[in-house]
Amino acid sequence: MRQSFTILILIVFVTGLNGQVKNTYQTGISAEENLKAIANLGALSIGGIGFDTRYKGVKGSPLLFDTLQFSYLKINQQDKYIEIQSNIDVVSNSIICLHPKTKQLISIPGYKINELIIRNEDTDMIFRTMSNDNLKMKSGEYIFYQVLNDDAYKLIKVPSKDFIEADYKQAYSPGRNYDEFVTEYKYYILSPDGKINQCQLSAKSVSKIFPDKKELIKKKSEEKTYTDKELMVIDILKSF
Repeated sequence: MRQSFTILILIVFVTGLNGQVKNTYQTGISAEENLKAIANLGALSIGGIGFDTRYKGVKGSPLLFDTLQFSYLKINQQDKYIEIQSNIDVVSNSIICLHPKTKQLISIPGYKINELIIRNEDTDMIFRTMSNDNLKMKSGEYIFYQVLNDDAYKLIKVPSKDFIEADYKQAYSPGRNYDEFVTEYKYYILSPDGKINQCQLSAKSVSKIFPDKKELIKKKSEEKTYTDKELMVIDILKSF
């Protein structure tokens, strides 16, 4: 940056002098030679500035939703819900919301959150937080998770964001000319005794967690054809 600023000052200075003093050192140099001289300047050469136009910026964001959502927020140690416009920052594990009075954007860390209910058309999306000691995620002390069913055995959905850096400068790079936030989800079953088990959305995965209920799980999963695998696992858990 300091080098670029110095070059800019020099250009301005030379431009100012050009109308007053004839530059005798340009006498006899051809346009072709001039172009050759410029072509030999690298991105960091003194006298030339290079710009890499291949980089296309960042795709996605750390936020779970595209826009602020109409929500109800309950803070720890409070009984009432606050009506707000909010979004969840999955990377910092915090809530980004408009202050109800000032309308300024504020951030509330996850450890202060008891529950966040987001109205999604006709359904409510319920989010809570838990210590990362239980989930072993990549970042944050408290992790947001979505409660898919609020029964004795709960299926929860944990969002995360992987940041994939641009990689296009090496000879054998995949040619990714943008950084990107990629959303991923993991599923867990919360048992009444407090145990947390990661699972896949399949009867086989649930059977590995509850081997003593294997026959019941198989029967329940085959009662009907499920296009929504989350709903299948929820129905299985409700049968326990």
